[in-house]
Amino acid sequence: MKGGLMMLWMVALAAVATAAERAEDFPAALEKAKKGGQDVAVLFHGSDWCQAGKKYADHWKAEGFPAAAGDELLILDIDRKESPDAADEKLAKRNEACVVKPRSLPAIALFDREGRLVALREGTPELDTLGKPEQVIQKAVELRKKRDDLWKKAEGARGPQRAGMLAAGLDLLGLDTGPKNAYQPVVKQMQEADPEDRSGGIARYTFPGRKLLDDAVDQGKAGKFKEADEEIGGWLKKPQLSKAQRQEALAARFALYQRWPEKKTELPALLKEINKLDPKSDLGEAANSYLAILAKEK
Repeated sequence: MKGGLMMLWMVALAAVATAAERAEDFPAALEKAKKGGQDVAVLFHGSDWCQAGKKYADHWKAEGFPAAAGDELLILDIDRKESPDAADEKLAKRNEACVVKPRSLPAIALFDREGRLVALREGTPELDTLGKPEQVIQKAVELRKKRDDLWKKAEGARGPQRAGMLAAGLDLLGLDTGPKNAYQPVVKQMQEADPEDRSGGIARYTFPGRKLLDDAVDQGKAGKFKEADEEIGGWLKKPQLSKAQRQEALAARFALYQRWPEKKTELPALLKEINKLDPKSDLGEAANSYLAILAKEK
């Protein structure tokens, strides 16, 4: 009898040990994660206005969800109410520490033990393709593990090989340097290991993005056309840039050439190049629309 009770107690203890733990708010979750090494999974929803998020919230808050979500995990829901009461407002204030503000609800995010975003899945169209909330979390955890495996291997490497492995870990996430540049220290490690960027990974994570276009406009207004064009051309010579980054660089050149009388004849060719890189992207579609406008003006 005693042996049977002991076995039941051990089974119950194992069930508790492999279940996720609920957190009250984001700062509390992050504090626990840093001490215990867990990931933090967050459901964002709006219980008093977002009907699409109700099924996710109900599932998330169910008694059996922690066990389904997995071990070494902290779970939290952030309810973005339109009509919060005093207690809701206090909780929302504490949750402002979460740097991620999804554009579409419901959303599920995973953060690592350092509070860095690992994955963000937004809106029911995306979430529904990924399965139940626990499956969304588990896929994100696997992504984080693959990232960490690459970075673990990078510890034993040097030079371009080390930089390449660090970049590959970031590439898996697809978050650039993350909210608040949380992954900037990783980019710094890449630069220290491979100052000449022989691995090709550093260019992708130091590309100035929209700032390149803003600078091109400012320099164009100041008549510094050649200086701006040389800077843009330097980025376009880097084969490591993503298609989206190459489109942004070409968009910066387009903005510059609009102000450069000698280069206005090259505008259609730039638009075609932007569109060809990715016709379905926002920049690709915008370039195609602008081509139509230029055609009418002739």
